[in-house]
Amino acid sequence: MNIIGIDVSRGHSQATLINDDFEKIQFNFKHNRSGFKQLSTYLTKETIVIFETTGVYSVQLARYLRENKTKFYELNPLEAKMRMATLRRNKTDVNDSLKLALLGLTQLDEVKRSRRRYFNPEYEPLRILALRYQELIRQRTWEINHLHSALELSFPELNDIFPCIRSVTALQVVRLYCHPDFLNGLTLKQMTDNVYQPISKHIKRTVVAGYCSQVWLAAKDSYPAIKADSIKIPIIAAYCDQITAANERIALVKKQLIRLATSLPEFKLICSLVPGS
Repeated sequence: MNIIGIDVSRGHSQATLINDDFEKIQFNFKHNRSGFKQLSTYLTKETIVIFETTGVYSVQLARYLRENKTKFYELNPLEAKMRMATLRRNKTDVNDSLKLALLGLTQLDEVKRSRRRYFNPEYEPLRILALRYQELIRQRTWEINHLHSALELSFPELNDIFPCIRSVTALQVVRLYCHPDFLNGLTLKQMTDNVYQPISKHIKRTVVAGYCSQVWLAAKDSYPAIKADSIKIPIIAAYCDQITAANERIALVKKQLIRLATSLPEFKLICSLVPGS
């Protein structure tokens, strides 16, 4: 049985092969077709490859080994380093690849138990979309937080009326009236008409009127930190546009997630366990 320990870096790896005769062979290869072809010259049916997960850098290697039907164990970096700690004398990439190979020789059962377990490829698109969904939520939260901070300068009362500005109504109100001076000379009905008209397909007028009433009254007693012609005002409008765009992207990914999930066999089973589903 041959053991290959691989220390993965960006675009290339350093490897150590320990064969049946306990000979040590060290080599480097790039993460491209020619590099993986070079790696293949060291692989046999009995070869076991061990490496640490290094995020996106190790994905190419894992894909190649799977498609080449090579047995491999991908380890959590923290656990791998803890296991290698008793063997470590100095830190070099080549030395790490040797330590990983030695783990295969001395602690193979433990390595098997602690290896990364891959999802069925059927679920990979669902995993990718779920990560994208979480990424979009984080990005939108960043925009919302910055919008709230900006409103503390232009019209702080809006933050009390709309604790989380992401709904269609909240974004439309803030986009049009992010400064109390913008309401000067307007009646409540005029304000409500201006807010309601562009979003009438999405929300009832009574809901819009309720929020507009709160904003209209708050504007009468508001004393903002900046003037209505501040450069901050168009920035606030840009935040609203970015949050609106984020809502659309999130809705699209959510729809894709649901469509994918409903095609999987577990979906019906899970639904059958939920009352009323």
